[in-house]
Amino acid sequence: MNNEAIVYLDGEYVPLSEARISILDQGFLLGDGIFDVVSAWKGTLFKLDQHIERFFLSLRATAIRPRLSPAQWREAVIETTRRNALPDASVRFIATRGVAKAIGADPRDHEPTEIVWVAPYAYLADESKRREGIRLGISHLRGFSPDTLDPRYKALDRLHFQLARFEGLSAGYDAVIWLNAQGYVSEGPSSNIFLVRDGVLYTPGDQILRGITRQTILECADRAGVPWREANLTAFDLYCADEVFTTSTAGGALAVREVAGRPLPSAPGPITQRLDQTYWAMREAGEHGTRFL
Repeated sequence: MNNEAIVYLDGEYVPLSEARISILDQGFLLGDGIFDVVSAWKGTLFKLDQHIERFFLSLRATAIRPRLSPAQWREAVIETTRRNALPDASVRFIATRGVAKAIGADPRDHEPTEIVWVAPYAYLADESKRREGIRLGISHLRGFSPDTLDPRYKALDRLHFQLARFEGLSAGYDAVIWLNAQGYVSEGPSSNIFLVRDGVLYTPGDQILRGITRQTILECADRAGVPWREANLTAFDLYCADEVFTTSTAGGALAVREVAGRPLPSAPGPITQRLDQTYWAMREAGEHGTRFL
């Protein structure tokens, strides 16, 4: 491992201590930017192309015009990860609208700031919580709806997410989710959610971020012969589920042992364990992987 992390910043690879952006950058001033996070495991980036594709869909929707093409972003992610020599890593890549060319800050007139930052892989929960399951709260906040900010934007403005996390952690929960404006289960600040009832896997299908790990778990369900459905779910469904788990780049399938004070029958349950094992076997085998070491 290098003594200091190496960051890609606007065409250059620089030590983290030397990486600087302007205080006038719209990403800093307004949260006006897009990011994505891909994970590396044993020298292999997992589903990098899918992350790049999702990143560019958000860029297109926000009308941020990156200098780098998808292929160039892909190479920047691979090279930055290689230079940091971390076989297991979380790799965040960011494009902000950059510094406005005039004081009026016309969002159409900008030069984007482009960043790739690599950090050691970190799980959402420690080993005991991964083994025993986490306590999950339900925030009073509501998820974004398409008539405000479509949840498919993976945007830098995360105050909503931070407030939900603050609320959950302050109440003694390990993680938190929110409902959408109609009262259906949505997602969490850093994860999608699943439940199991009578051997069938359920997950919200609308008004959520299209998680890469979420989609992978559905692929694992097909591989493991577990039937699944996208459905409108309420908090009642979570309370009465046989199993509940969250999914994220930083956790795989993470079992939930309690939802808003209601204990679940088992954590991790048999289907949660089977899907998590299938997921990590896929990672260990290098499936959907891009080697960088």
